[in-house]
Amino acid sequence: MKYGVIIALALLASACQHAVPTEVIGAGNGMAKETAADAAAGSPAAVSQISNEQDFEVVATAQTVESDAERIAANRAKYIVMEVQALPQRPGRRPNVVAYALRTNNPIGVQLYSRFGTGLKVISSGGCDRYRSKDEAQQDFLARGGPQRDAYGLDPDGDGFACGWDPRPFRLAVGN
Repeated sequence: MKYGVIIALALLASACQHAVPTEVIGAGNGMAKETAADAAAGSPAAVSQISNEQDFEVVATAQTVESDAERIAANRAKYIVMEVQALPQRPGRRPNVVAYALRTNNPIGVQLYSRFGTGLKVISSGGCDRYRSKDEAQQDFLARGGPQRDAYGLDPDGDGFACGWDPRPFRLAVGN
């Protein structure tokens, strides 16, 4: 019984679908209108039209080796080579987290520094919640004596990275 209902619903749903006439399909993209007789006969109106950029014959007649050479020469004249420069020093006394990431090579979560009473510090100072970003927390952590000291409990595992800050994107960028 239930299979009969499912089959009936499927037949009803397929009967509701409307076929789109080929005139509508061709008119929407600038193709020539065709009739069923044209399509059956294989007339040029039934053949799909492609844009000029995709037609090799049109492009081959419009572009020459000389025009390509002129375009390449114009692009070379615009080409600017930038010399590599050292990272600029940021104003103020805030530590640079990028420089710290490149200076260290220890993995995340591997304890390098001993921590004592970190849980109490986090409760009393608010921990990582008071920072807008992990980069800002890491910067403040370094400014306050980190990674050796953790005055506010931002690095409870002692790996030198505060509030889940991750140095890997900076390390990978240098490797590329």
